[in-house]
Amino acid sequence: MFAALGLLLPAALATEITPNGTTVATGARIGVQGQHSYGEWLLDNGSIPNGSGRTVSGDNVAGGWTVFQPFTVPEPGWIVETIGVDGWNVQDPMGLGMLGSLLPSDVNGDPDEDSPIASAVYYLSPDPFSSNWRDEPFNVVLEPGRYWMKWEDNGDPNHWSAIFAGITGENSHSRQETTGRIVEDGITALRIWGTVVPEPSTLLLLLGAGALLRRR
Repeated sequence: MFAALGLLLPAALATEITPNGTTVATGARIGVQGQHSYGEWLLDNGSIPNGSGRTVSGDNVAGGWTVFQPFTVPEPGWIVETIGVDGWNVQDPMGLGMLGSLLPSDVNGDPDEDSPIASAVYYLSPDPFSSNWRDEPFNVVLEPGRYWMKWEDNGDPNHWSAIFAGITGENSHSRQETTGRIVEDGITALRIWGTVVPEPSTLLLLLGAGALLRRR
């Protein structure tokens, strides 16, 4: 299968993509976890780092796979600082990483790919058996509603990453780019760090305190 895909894999790591877009690997390497400033986990789907995950790849790798993970922002909204993903990188020949884009929903509740809110590039660890979250800044305010994280290659047709399954959250889906085939998936590893939008009464108190400090 590797020869057919034109992939060069490390001798210590055997990796394959199943027909439904799952990457499965054996082997282990070491990675690091991100750190955050003041705030809280607004969303944490958890992660199952067991060497299996949803494939994110360029068109030259199994026809190209893009992953869409939905999440819902409750009232009164979120001030998002970072968005994180857990998974691993199989190959990234051009060094462009994996692109994560935050999308709103369209009128049908599907991802609106024509109206991205923000995006960031992620460089995942090569370790398929350890949790190695990567958190990147987004710094956006989200009103209540349904949103999506879209994970895709960042312009390298030979890129190949995989996102670990999550433990709790909404189900995702994947799209094979060369055929348009949609595969309904389970939860993927996603987490969001930030703060809840202050309620109007709280905001008025904060503004009043700020004005008092300025007068002093």
